[in-house]
Formats: sequence, structure tokens, C-alpha cells
Amino acid sequence: MLSMKVVMRGISRGELSGTTLITGFRGFGMVGYMASKHLALALEARKIGYILVDLMPPFIAVEEDGLGYPFDIYYSDKAKSTIIVNRALPEREFIDYYTRSLARWASKIGFNYAILLGGLSRDFKPPNDPHGYRWLYNRHYKGPILEAPLLEIGLGVMGPLASLYMYLDYEEVPSIMILPYSMVEGVDYDASLLAVKIVSRKLLEVDVRLAELETLARTQRAEVERMISMIEREERESKGIFM
Repeated sequence: MLSMKVVMRGISRGELSGTTLITGFRGFGMVGYMASKHLALALEARKIGYILVDLMPPFIAVEEDGLGYPFDIYYSDKAKSTIIVNRALPEREFIDYYTRSLARWASKIGFNYAILLGGLSRDFKPPNDPHGYRWLYNRHYKGPILEAPLLEIGLGVMGPLASLYMYLDYEEVPSIMILPYSMVEGVDYDASLLAVKIVSRKLLEVDVRLAELETLARTQRAEVERMISMIEREERESKGIFM
């Protein structure tokens, strides 16, 4: 029989009630994971626990704030937010149980609302789009309304983020999903940076310092532009056009 245990230390469930839940997974551009991780750092959150599951991913990592487990829980008093950093994905046969149990736990805690973070393929980005993201919200959400359009008809979300969204709706937990346009493969620092800015400035309304993530995004942006320029040059030269 499958099981999941939430281990908390130095804080009670009652203290988390009324806070905002933030989480994401390793999907397109690693946006869900990277954004939640950097939000935890930027919001000066402290680790208050972790989640144990059957078939636990055999993985730990030494990071800026200490030793990280696959599914860590952080709390930011500054932003009154609870952040789950999913450094790994649950085993495939456990994803449904994990997301269903997480939604049930969120319902019992009584979070103000949940913010889910993920990436949306850049292939779907309209030309000259000024926003850089799309979003969704469930029928229980009464929070801030964002400027960007909602996710267009015909597009969708797959994986644990979609499962968690559905189960949160079933458990009547108000939820919003933020989906910056992202590269599909690799880590998209630019999309992660946008997600962090949307959450911190437009939803939580707190000022945060993002020097590290901004540097990574800027470096990656410059490299992408260099590669595009190189490809365009090679195409011109192959056609005998020199500029």
C-alpha cells in the first residue's frame, strides 16, 4: 500500500494555515523546480521539513542553504509563504498518489491559495507577445488577476503539475498556475526568472533580490543570441550573401 509522510520540525500545521503554498516540478526548462528553489532563497525561507514517500528518489544535494532532500518544505515569514521544492520527480508509478496526497495535505493545512509553477513551450508564443507567459486558475481562486491572457484553447499541461492542479481543485484549494514560455530541453533561467518576478511582485507583493538568477538568465540570453547570430550568418554564407 502506498504512503506519504510530511515531516515538519520547529513549526506547527496551524502556523502554516493562511499562508500561500508555492511549488512546481522538473518540467519544460526546469522552470517549476528552479523558480521555487530561487523563490525560497529570495524570500529568505527556512527549511521546516520534508516529504517522505515510498520509492524515495535516492538523491541529496548540497546547496546554498544546506543539504537538500528530494522533496523539501520551506517557510518564509517575510512573505507568509510555504514553498515545496521538488528537487526530484516521484517515481512514475507514484506520481498520482504523491500529487493527490499533496493536495489533500494542502486542504487540511488551509492555505490561502496555491501557486503552481511550470514551463510552456516557446513554440506556442505568439509573435511580439509582451507578457512572456500564460496562466490558469481554478474555480476557487479569488486572488490577484494577472495582465497576460489565460492559456489559449487547444493548449494544455501534462505531468505532475497537471495532476496536482486537478486534485487541488477537487480538494477545493484555490489555485493559480503560472506558465512562462520556456525552452523544452535544458534549464531556462530566463523563464524561471520571469516566474519568480510574477510571484514575488504581482502575487506576494514583496521585494526580493535576484542577483544570481538574473546573472544566469543574462548569460544564457547572450549565449542564445550568439548562437542565433552564428546560425543566421552560416545561412547567409551558404547562399552566397555576405553582409
